[in-house]
Amino acid sequence: MTVELKTPYLVDELVVYLEGPQRARVIDTDCRWELLTTPDSCTCCTFRFGRYRQKDFACRHIKALQQVLQGSGESDNL
Repeated sequence: MTVELKTPYLVDELVVYLEGPQRARVIDTDCRWELLTTPDSCTCCTFRFGRYRQKDFACRHIKALQQVLQGSGESDNL
């Protein structure tokens, strides 16, 4: 699967909208949160607090983006 910019990808209950090769907006499907996410950082509070305890911590938003970048996210016309 080829990953395309400006295409929404559905990963569980998250929509991953790629803005660049390593940057995305990750949004809950109910549109409560819109976060800036890269493969190794996220603007969510879970990431910020989790990173203090575990150096390689990845929140669900980072994991969703990583899935899309690996080609296992589902492209969806949202």
